[in-house]
Amino acid sequence: MAIPFVNWQINGQFPVTVGGTGVTAKYFPAPSGLINTTGTAPSSTNAAGQLPVPGGNRLNGQQFGIKATGNFEVGSGGACPNVLIELVANTGTITSPTYTVIAGSGQITAQNLTGTFYDWSIDATVNGSTGSGTLQGKYVIVADGTVVKSNTALDHTLSGLVWGPTATNVSTPNGLGTDPVFGLLVRVTFSVSESGNSANMYEFGLY
Repeated sequence: MAIPFVNWQINGQFPVTVGGTGVTAKYFPAPSGLINTTGTAPSSTNAAGQLPVPGGNRLNGQQFGIKATGNFEVGSGGACPNVLIELVANTGTITSPTYTVIAGSGQITAQNLTGTFYDWSIDATVNGSTGSGTLQGKYVIVADGTVVKSNTALDHTLSGLVWGPTATNVSTPNGLGTDPVFGLLVRVTFSVSESGNSANMYEFGLY
């Protein structure tokens, strides 16, 4: 198994969790520590604690992986819900994010069984270079024992990225002013609002 070089340092014993009522996207929060120094939870308007993709030529032209795993359960009321799991990239700033979905599960239909957990995983292989200014790749998503996406091209290719110093951009080596080149978050959306809706993430890292 590959060793992560940037990760959230979460696991099966110490996951991060989202849930509760509402049908808008719920962003997994990074645990308080080196990445999330303020303990702020991410949202549609704040990317606090995002997983940073390093600049400074460290990944320029290099293939690397993005992995996230977890599970979810649904509340006891209403119709059988759909659950959407998405890996999003932030090419804006922490306080003014610009999110782009790069790997999405599509709607996963879950039976309405309180206390029944459904596992999920995202495994993306990506690369980019300062010459192209892009991020490309493919991904696999598995949920509840079913491969819902298999060797699928990224939902959207990122552009305008600078992975390392150039002759005209020495002082801003990642093209966004400061490290990282961009950030990553995972979000979950339940189609039915139930207090018992819950999702855990046990792994999130770059490999």
